[in-house]
Amino acid sequence: MEGRPRRRQAIVFAVAIIATLAILVDTRWTSHPSKHRASSTSSHASTPAPHPSSSHEVAPTTTLAQRRAAAVSAVARLTKDLPAGSYSIAAVNMSTGASYTAGSTSGMWTASVYKLFILEILLHRAGGPLSGGEASEAIPMIEHSDNVAGYEEFINAGRRDGLTDGFKALGLKHTVAGHADPAFTITSAMDCLTLLKNLVQTGPLTASARSYALDLMQQVESDQRWGVGVDADPDTDFANKNGWLAIDNSNGPGENDNGLWAVNSVGVIRIKGQQVLMAVMTRHRPSFGNGVKLVEDLARAIKPLVSS
Repeated sequence: MEGRPRRRQAIVFAVAIIATLAILVDTRWTSHPSKHRASSTSSHASTPAPHPSSSHEVAPTTTLAQRRAAAVSAVARLTKDLPAGSYSIAAVNMSTGASYTAGSTSGMWTASVYKLFILEILLHRAGGPLSGGEASEAIPMIEHSDNVAGYEEFINAGRRDGLTDGFKALGLKHTVAGHADPAFTITSAMDCLTLLKNLVQTGPLTASARSYALDLMQQVESDQRWGVGVDADPDTDFANKNGWLAIDNSNGPGENDNGLWAVNSVGVIRIKGQQVLMAVMTRHRPSFGNGVKLVEDLARAIKPLVSS
């Protein structure tokens, strides 16, 4: 009778040992699961787990107001040392309505940008695309900024009186025709913006005339594609007309500047897929290259002001 209790005790003892071993084995396995799951990628086994809140952390972003303030400050830095009346800027996003203007509201020499003014005057008078001699001169006048063709179209438009009447018909408020040379027409970036709006919305020009003018401006030769086009989306066909002129002291009254340069750029571009009209005009530049750089620096500076 004594043997049975001892046997039962031995069995109970053995069972207890087995259970304890099982618990130990299970605890060892589950307390280090990464060792066994990541055995084939041991280089990551010791990488600490990310903090639970790290997935919710985001990089700080600037607000629209902050971006606009930074852009306005950039324009101020670029223009703070310029003589009075040295620049005029205007831009508008036709999709959002965002706009910006700065600088002079008149008194900017057009240089060869006058050729776009004349083109619109002729298109308005024709009521559609040009034909005959006017069309044959319009192509080199816009695409190559040819001065001979430009002067021929100046004659076709009715010279100074024709330009004066045409400016009114186009809705321009700050533009005055040059006395003898249309390159000395004075204007503002704001009036240039009106000129550009005439090309993209219903107004004084017919739809066919608008398409005709924009097509010519998209075909401007490659070495004249500087200026406001620096803001355009990559691989997009922007429409532009630039002007540049060294102004010596051999011209008529008020048309002299000691050989300094007027450098301008106007155009219809796309920024983030949205249509933007932009005009940047400068005066009193020491060289052509300096003027181009200032125009493009100003265009880049105002880009955040008219893009969402």
